[in-house]
Amino acid sequence: MAPLPLFAAIAALIPAFSAPESSFVLSVQRGDSLLFSNLTCEPAGGLHPRADEACLALSSVDGQVGGLSTGQALCTLEYDPVRVTASGTWRGETRSFDAEFANPCVMRAETGPVFDF
Repeated sequence: MAPLPLFAAIAALIPAFSAPESSFVLSVQRGDSLLFSNLTCEPAGGLHPRADEACLALSSVDGQVGGLSTGQALCTLEYDPVRVTASGTWRGETRSFDAEFANPCVMRAETGPVFDF
């Protein structure tokens, strides 16, 4: 008797692993400090401490980080530049973002929770 049907039956019981269709590698550089995080969405996860909020924000702009802007912050004119990058995919489509902001407050106002890690 061939063991193939038994292997096929066992394989059918094991959920298939698939990479999330929406995932980003994020970086925040401020002075000499460089932080990295990864964010996966649908389901929300990765190492990002605010993954649920970040995925919800990205969902509202179809994964286009440049479309995020809370417009709800009063920031000082302090110059403390922050450079951010995001690269990855959103629902299977390639996305990338690279920007510099005058200070962390402006960064959060323009990108919401995405780079808040």
